Amino acid sequence: MTTNWYQRLPFDPDRCTLCGECFHRCPVLRLPPETARREMQALMEGKDSPVLRDCTSCLACNLFCPTDARPANLILDRWHEAYLQEGLPARARYFLPHARPNFRTDILDRLPPDERAAVARWGRDDPAPEFLYTGCNLLTAPYLTFSSLFAGVAIRGSLDYCCGEMLFRMGLYEAVEQVARRLTHWFRRLGARRVYLLCTAGLNMFQNVLPQFGADFSGIQFQHYLPVVLERLRSGDLRVVRPLEWEVTVQDSCHARALGPSFADLPRQILEAIGVRVREAPHSRQEQLCCGIGGGFSHPSAYHPFRILLSARTTSRDHRRARADATCVYCAGCLEMMSVARFADPNRRPVMHLLELVQWAVGETPRRRQGTLAWQFLLGAVRWQFPRLLSRERFWLEELPVVPEGGSRWDSQ
Repeated sequence: MTTNWYQRLPFDPDRCTLCGECFHRCPVLRLPPETARREMQALMEGKDSPVLRDCTSCLACNLFCPTDARPANLILDRWHEAYLQEGLPARARYFLPHARPNFRTDILDRLPPDERAAVARWGRDDPAPEFLYTGCNLLTAPYLTFSSLFAGVAIRGSLDYCCGEMLFRMGLYEAVEQVARRLTHWFRRLGARRVYLLCTAGLNMFQNVLPQFGADFSGIQFQHYLPVVLERLRSGDLRVVRPLEWEVTVQDSCHARALGPSFADLPRQILEAIGVRVREAPHSRQEQLCCGIGGGFSHPSAYHPFRILLSARTTSRDHRRARADATCVYCAGCLEMMSVARFADPNRRPVMHLLELVQWAVGETPRRRQGTLAWQFLLGAVRWQFPRLLSRERFWLEELPVVPEGGSRWDSQ
């Protein structure tokens, strides 16, 4: 296995030996070796392949490739070429981070007053050398921060300053370059020096991806917030007063594998510190399945709601193969999608964010609002997407200005 999750270089056909390891070991495709070799050959020859439809762009195949030929880059390049030629179907607009409205603005418009007030505070642009970056996902679940775990921590972010992860995983390279320019400008305006993140996708984008698309983050240290929580638990600053005798499966972020095999240890170490046992699902750590949203990333899917729900159901069923009391996630986006998955795969197993479990253990009562969040996600998708499923309208993304028009609130146009 190589260590190059992503380098902005083309697929290297001279290195590819057509061994088929990339698509054979892929957690989603799991193609037989001979079929995997045949589909890679088809992609190399520019032919159509079901891989282009079913891939969730987790980029695991880049790590599985024994010769570092970068098979995931070939898929992203094919999607990029198709986008330039065909654009995107109308239904995709609802899921794009800078579209207005989109699925996140629908959720933000319906937040309770305490969460709306928090999001408004986070959207300030006054200087903050050290802060927790919200990312798009935390913005839809602000209640996760209503805890002593974040006492005294400055928080900044808005939908206008999304890291562009969804755009990257769709192969929309020009849009990612525009996001890189915008975020470079925003971090400089804030005077950022240390930025904490709860979103693994955001951490990977800032550390490894966006600099390859033109971002200049020199002088800024990006760090996940989980090590801070773990250190506070181990030092006694956070005292466990209610050990949880639970068993959980862990939904690993797709981007965890890009941060090294040891990153997946962090949430498990925190769970151990609060008395929770982990029962691993068949797919976990480096072999994990996407929470579901990856079912919408391929160019043929373009956020088709049935593809997203099917992907989420597959992951939910994978978790239920390991008997446990709950599914634990450490990404707010995974929290949303795994909660939605319970409608596609009816079961009584709760979905808990790691932060909620820590809050229980230290004597707090978490808000637990993801049920409402999942309903709003589904209703918004039905209201926006279903009338457009048969539409032949296609569109291309508009140029993203460096400074958002109309301010930094989620309702900016």
